[in-house]
Amino acid sequence: MAITERKLEDQNPAQAPTLGMGAGTFGQQAQQRTNIAQGGSGRFTNLQQYIKANEANPNAQLLQREGTRRQEELGTRQGEFTRQAEPIKQQFEGIRSGQQFVQSALQDPTKVVQDPKNIERFAQYRTQGIGDVEAPFQQLQTARGTLGTQQEQLASGLETIQRDPNALQNFIQSQRANPALATRGENVLDRFLTQSTQSGQQAIAGLGTTAEAIRGTQAPSIIQDVESLRTQAQGGPLASGDVVNLLSGAVKPEEDYLRNINKEEVYRLSGISREQIPVVENLINQYNTSKQGYEQNVGNINRINALLADRFREYSPDATATAGQFTTRYAMPSVPINFGALFSAPAAQQSFAQAIAGFLLNQNNQPKGPTAEELAAINDQKKREELSNLLSERNQAIAEANRLAGIGYNVSRDPLSKKYKTFERFFTPQTTRQELLQNLDPTRLSRIQALQQLTGNTPFDPLLQTRLT
Repeated sequence: MAITERKLEDQNPAQAPTLGMGAGTFGQQAQQRTNIAQGGSGRFTNLQQYIKANEANPNAQLLQREGTRRQEELGTRQGEFTRQAEPIKQQFEGIRSGQQFVQSALQDPTKVVQDPKNIERFAQYRTQGIGDVEAPFQQLQTARGTLGTQQEQLASGLETIQRDPNALQNFIQSQRANPALATRGENVLDRFLTQSTQSGQQAIAGLGTTAEAIRGTQAPSIIQDVESLRTQAQGGPLASGDVVNLLSGAVKPEEDYLRNINKEEVYRLSGISREQIPVVENLINQYNTSKQGYEQNVGNINRINALLADRFREYSPDATATAGQFTTRYAMPSVPINFGALFSAPAAQQSFAQAIAGFLLNQNNQPKGPTAEELAAINDQKKREELSNLLSERNQAIAEANRLAGIGYNVSRDPLSKKYKTFERFFTPQTTRQELLQNLDPTRLSRIQALQQLTGNTPFDPLLQTRLT
């Protein structure tokens, strides 16, 4: 039976056109009609010619476009997933930011509390926590599972069209302008041409390749970002109790420090190490010993001078001299000598050095005694010897006072002695721990007070006001 050519304008509008129309046997390019033999190789030859003539039918392009469409749909789905995941990522970033803020606040509380808003922020974390990582992560996992299902559906759908002839035929029919009008024969013919032409076979094979590409497409990178943030967040504080525990861990060492401040710590704050304490205490012993001996000798000098004045007035043939004149003659110099000034400011040390020079080293300023002529005028030998012995005793006392003052002055010039003056100033029963730190370690005091602000309480006040013992 011969196949009659049907032009497009001759088709019954109630019947859908064949997708392969426009080329080959049904197209305008057909130049010759050949009867199909009833058997033998003629039928195969005519069939191959028919397939070759319909090589350019659009079915292959439809399959290729379907693969491209599904890849684009996967991209759309991934884009939608990324948009859904972005707020979750921001939530995790906010948690990490809060954790880093808490950690930095505990590392440098003095800096943080300078801004009242930081104190409020820390208080919020301390009372309400920083955030929950599990609930948003589960939300992300759910969305990720949905995306994975969609990705698998897109890939398996292409593989079904590739493997199942009925699925292939149904797909091609679905691409018609009006699929319901296509006859079964036309649908079978479309499938036959798609499966038989080289372009169709390549397009069908390409469905599998595209399906593999879809299935192998990596999940959006935002998933890895969130997972990394979650891992980091799990290692830091999240609940309010976590923040409180970290804060307590920073507060307790400072409480212990304040509670255990002792003499050795005051030495350290004064710049004297533990190894230097015995050296310092030896210097102080030298100073105290020399100071005590110096004061005893000064007292002895004053006593001898008074005795000399009294005795010389009594023994002197100059009856016109008054007791006041003799007392003034043997009085100590007017320059005050304050041994305690050795450990005070440098100016006071200099004044003391001048006092030593004026009283002990400058012979012109030393208390005067009777001259040789005056002694010779005293007729009684025993009285002369008594006055001479008193003068000798006084000179020995002056020399000893001079020696002891030199020891004390040298000790006062030692750098460790100057540091001891700081220790001596603050290691008193009247000094509070706050006063001690305020003068010798203001940085630590600022940290302690800043930590107290972060606690929202006053754990340090009782300790700071406690006096040293």
